Amino acid sequence: MYLVVDKIRKIEAELNSYFIERSEEIDVLLTAIVARQHVLFLGPPGTAKGFLIRGVASHIEGCRYFEWLLTKFSTPEELFGPYDLKKLAEGKYERVTTGKLPEAHIAFGDEVFKSSSAILNTILSIMADRLFYNDGVPIPVPLISFISASNELPEEDEPLQALYDRFLFRKTVEYISDYNNLSKLLDLPDRYEPKTKITLEELEALSAKADAVDISNVKKPLITIRRELARNGIVVSDRRLKWAVKAIKAKAALAGRDVANLTDLEVLNHLFWDTPDQIPQVKTTIFEVINPYGKKAIEILAILEDLEKNVAQYTEISNEVIEIYNKVAKIESDVRELIESAARENKPTQELEKVLNKATELKEMIARDIMKLR
Repeated sequence: MYLVVDKIRKIEAELNSYFIERSEEIDVLLTAIVARQHVLFLGPPGTAKGFLIRGVASHIEGCRYFEWLLTKFSTPEELFGPYDLKKLAEGKYERVTTGKLPEAHIAFGDEVFKSSSAILNTILSIMADRLFYNDGVPIPVPLISFISASNELPEEDEPLQALYDRFLFRKTVEYISDYNNLSKLLDLPDRYEPKTKITLEELEALSAKADAVDISNVKKPLITIRRELARNGIVVSDRRLKWAVKAIKAKAALAGRDVANLTDLEVLNHLFWDTPDQIPQVKTTIFEVINPYGKKAIEILAILEDLEKNVAQYTEISNEVIEIYNKVAKIESDVRELIESAARENKPTQELEKVLNKATELKEMIARDIMKLR
């Protein structure tokens, strides 16, 4: 099993080398695939969501991939295949599903919430039960993960909310922000070429390994997180709490462990919110329970974002700009010390490292674009 985990790590590294500022999205996709769960990306068009999903699927040998842009005019034939004309003559309404959603391992339904109720209900059955009803006969489907992307949340409509709830993983996606990363983007080749491959059988074995992960060490903090979120008005249903265990187990398996630990609970950041405005509270609550350094990172990030907004009004050097620059430099230094402290205590440093990168980028931007330093 170590060889399979090592392959996944190589795949993750390859994806991160091409898809800039998409490390969290890549982690979400790989975790969801191992957990055999579904993903919703929420964000503006032009953020390479579909490109990334195709890139991940390209690493899976034998993977049947299906992709379709859905609108209110989309027809069942586009997703589930046309009726078999010979069977139709016999009075049977049986679809030919070759190359369509019912035969896919990985599927990307772009803007799924815009489709008709008939299509939504069939997709819901495929996602929830892994069944496609062909002429009334339930046919098992090989679907591993269904991924969708949307520019907006679904309306408060029962069928849409039922489908929305089936996306265990939810991730907001933003445009690339860092100057240097934008420069790298311009130099990237148009095509993504996967090097490391993993077979469907290897993925299945890893998923089975994940199912066997021991979660006894994280049950109490998991329940505590749910309770604390409820106190802040964020409800995690019994079903979503149960499904969260699949994600936690997948994270442990991807780390090569048989036992889940507190670091695996960070995945809950992508599971326990319903609307993007809940994300800060969800993150704060989770880190209060599992990692105080993560909570500190969130607080410092908020300060950096305020400084970034303040400095945006200036186009040339001034005393105010110098003061902001010095504050950012101090934050950068302080975060480095926090990372060292967290490492000494064997605490995760990922969130602090993100803040450090943000501080460094902001400091460089102020020096380059406003203070005109080279």
